[in-house]
Amino acid sequence: MKMKKFLLLIVMSASICMIPSSAKEPASANQDIGIHKNIAVITDKTKDVSWGVGSLVSQNPLGRKPWAYAMTETHAGSIAYEIKARVFVNSGGTTDYTSWAVKNNASSVTSATIIARTESNVLFTSEHRIKDTASSSWKGTTITESY
Repeated sequence: MKMKKFLLLIVMSASICMIPSSAKEPASANQDIGIHKNIAVITDKTKDVSWGVGSLVSQNPLGRKPWAYAMTETHAGSIAYEIKARVFVNSGGTTDYTSWAVKNNASSVTSATIIARTESNVLFTSEHRIKDTASSSWKGTTITESY
């Protein structure tokens, strides 16, 4: 009889101490939270040489206005003479721009974040430019995302 009571006590205490699995799992950075990252390679069209990548990072949060920012990066962290990025948004019949984010002797740059004026019919466009040396020409690309 004592053994049955002891087992019953263990089962009851275990059920009282159980925590729902959703409550004990922390939110992970790897979970999909609706952030989009579109990437385009920056090439020299005449030589088929890749200089880096441009990224347009954006999100359309439920019940809020979409936002975006632009990143430009060289390959493998190599240093460019000048590197820049900006993003603009067309929403509500108006186009808004961020200023160019510019760095000299750097491998990456990130623009400011821009927020659309409306929740729908939004078009983000990012521009990415890399200048390898003071005497070289600009190489660049553009990326778009619509909501």
